[in-house]
Amino acid sequence: MYHKKLNHIYVGVDCHKITHTASIINAFKDHLDTITFNNDKDGFNSLINIVSKHLEDGITAVYGLEDCKHLGHSLSSYLLKRGYIVKVVNATYTYSERKNTPIISKTDEIDSLCIAKVTVDKLDDLPKATTDDLYWTIKQLVKMRESIVQTNIVYQNKLHAQLLHHYPDYKKFFAAFDNTTALAFWEKYPNPVILKNAQMTDVVDLICTSSNFQYKPSKAVQILKLVDNYDYALIDFQEERDNLIQNMVKQLRYTKEQLKLIDLEIDSIVQKTGYKLHTFTGVDKILAAKIISEIGNIDRFPSSDKLARYAGIAPVSFSSGNSTKWIDNKYGNRTLNSYIFIVACVVINEGAENAVKLCNPIFLDYYLKKISEGKTKHQAILQVMRRIINIIYGLMKNRTEYVHPKELSEKFQKLHRERIDKKRQQSKNVKK
Repeated sequence: MYHKKLNHIYVGVDCHKITHTASIINAFKDHLDTITFNNDKDGFNSLINIVSKHLEDGITAVYGLEDCKHLGHSLSSYLLKRGYIVKVVNATYTYSERKNTPIISKTDEIDSLCIAKVTVDKLDDLPKATTDDLYWTIKQLVKMRESIVQTNIVYQNKLHAQLLHHYPDYKKFFAAFDNTTALAFWEKYPNPVILKNAQMTDVVDLICTSSNFQYKPSKAVQILKLVDNYDYALIDFQEERDNLIQNMVKQLRYTKEQLKLIDLEIDSIVQKTGYKLHTFTGVDKILAAKIISEIGNIDRFPSSDKLARYAGIAPVSFSSGNSTKWIDNKYGNRTLNSYIFIVACVVINEGAENAVKLCNPIFLDYYLKKISEGKTKHQAILQVMRRIINIIYGLMKNRTEYVHPKELSEKFQKLHRERIDKKRQQSKNVKK
């Protein structure tokens, strides 16, 4: 009986922006051919034609790609739509295969050959590529949003540097120096001299109308009183500096509008997945989209244990003889891991000392319980993250909303208040 690996030839593809390089081998790792082709339909057709020349009766091709979601997305989609088998090859495997040679060198041909060899060796273990364009699109939107946020931060810092020179105590003017009213104010009065020469009625009108009358005329009086203490004189190239501030204001306005638009797009497309992660405590719609973008289709994980391992939360076993040691998993999807860590920090947050209601008293009690058992804070928060992964897996698998256990929550809320009262009493006794 033939081994099932003999039923295939193996094509390893090293993907790039403009061209891809593919190496073709058989089950015995004999090199059959190498081709460099364009990253377009004509190039893909030429690859199929070359591969078909090496196919015999009953033999099919298996394609191994390191990157199926970015540089190799077009090729992966093309192959999957035509019924070909496509496997996702972890870059770590390729690197390990490349190191097996006496002289380590790196070219596109060598990389594609290493990918093909890994595809043979780990045929059953490698995950199949999918055409989950929905989740791929969510990830692209999330990345775009993060890029806009970073741009916004850059211009906030630049505006801060300019305002600090013109208005030393500008943070006293408004609740936030980049809110709608503040931006309108900086654009109209980029330096104190312009403001001092302005009519009081104009300043009041600007502040009141731009804030929809949330700010009262007294706010204008307060700002002018602060500015009166400035000994500011116009400097050389003042007009250019004013233009800088006005341009920064326009850019900040633009990025804020872009954030609003992309948030609406993200919310709309996440609804198509049927996932309702935003109903879980500590997860808003944007964070839910980020988590979904990293997990993708939940059906590719047979259990929450697999998802925890993918997120780098499940510990790794190091065993030898009768000794078993569990250590932190430093691998896995670190981006997803960071998102789950954020959720964990939110749900165990005690809030202010006099907080009437905790964010999630159940998780806080669980965290404190682990601390009391001798766990370190790091170990305790990891266990909280593990429980969160279980809940996220259940919500996504069943596409249901999170139902907060109200009675249990009230019970642990009461216990927390008792702990706080006990600490206060102990503090008073120590002072006495």
